Amino acid sequence: MINLNISNELPKKLKWYALIKVVLGVFLVSFPFLLFNSDVWFSVFMILIFVSMPVFLYTLFYYSFISFVVEKNKLTINSGIIIKKSKSIAFDKVQNISNVRGLLCRLFGLSLFKIWTASPSQIKIGNEKTEIRPDGALWLDYSDSEWLRNFILDKHS
Repeated sequence: MINLNISNELPKKLKWYALIKVVLGVFLVSFPFLLFNSDVWFSVFMILIFVSMPVFLYTLFYYSFISFVVEKNKLTINSGIIIKKSKSIAFDKVQNISNVRGLLCRLFGLSLFKIWTASPSQIKIGNEKTEIRPDGALWLDYSDSEWLRNFILDKHS
């Protein structure tokens, strides 16, 4: 293991980001019902809050079980609540790295760090539809995300 310039835990402000995102989503979905009358809107709003809260709590709980380790030549991401998963990504196999930042992410100073390799799951065979997903994804502070991106690219070259 090497000396990191970043923490190997997800940012604490991710909890606030997730809460604001859920509340904004509930408000935007329930907003058209405001045109009918306020009683209908309030009922729909409360139902959506009631339904979305378990999803929000599960997301927070799931995020608390994600950690990662940056070693000399690989990144290892550990996740899972009941079934533990560990995924190691060798730096020399990295094909692409991206830092995704929406408006709300920028307000919170967060970035979704995504890393792709040339794994068999990314290959399209014939007319099959493949779902191209990153091999690893982490929520990080933007500065940490940029540091990790530059670190991996320096090791890759």
